[in-house]
Formats: sequence, C-alpha cells, structure tokens
Amino acid sequence: MLNNSVSIDDLRTNLAEFIGRVMYGKDRIIIKKYNRDAAVLLSVDDYEKLLDPTKRLSKSQWDEEVRKLDSIRTNIPDADPTDIVKEINQVIRDVRAENKNQNA
Repeated sequence: MLNNSVSIDDLRTNLAEFIGRVMYGKDRIIIKKYNRDAAVLLSVDDYEKLLDPTKRLSKSQWDEEVRKLDSIRTNIPDADPTDIVKEINQVIRDVRAENKNQNA
C-alpha cells in the first residue's frame, strides 16, 4: 500500500484518477494545502477499519486478543476503587512535588 502526497490543486484536476487509485489500488493519498498535510483520501474499507476495531482483525485474532485481556483481568487483584483513587492522587502529588523541586 503506497502513501502518496498530492496538492489540493492536483487533486481537483485529477480527482477521478485519485479516487480510482484509492478504490482499486488501495492507495492512501495525503492531500496538502499550502504545502502542509491537510486531509487523507482513503478507501471505504480503510475508513471502516478505523471506526470498527473488529474489522482490523480476523475472528480468530480478535478472539485471541480478548482471551489475553481476560487473562490480564483475572490476574489483577481485587481492590477498593476508593483506595485506587487515593493511591493515584498520592502519586500525582509526589510527581508534582518532584517537578516543582527540579524547577526551583
């Protein structure tokens, strides 16, 4: 899959060609405006994969990833959410104090 850059003026002139490259050639086109990346032209298939993570993986790959997450969840000890929040807040205070001392 190629990543190509094209100016907005070139895109206007050759829009049908670029759409064909995206649809059939599976290219992704970066559109530049004033020589800066402005937008991307990509296929509907690529767009749907961005929106729905289940379309990025096969069923077996998806199931394997879910199994890994379930394994991680079962290995996490039960903890009171209030205690977790207190611990997180303490770590934040410690880091801020350390940063303040380094900047002083």
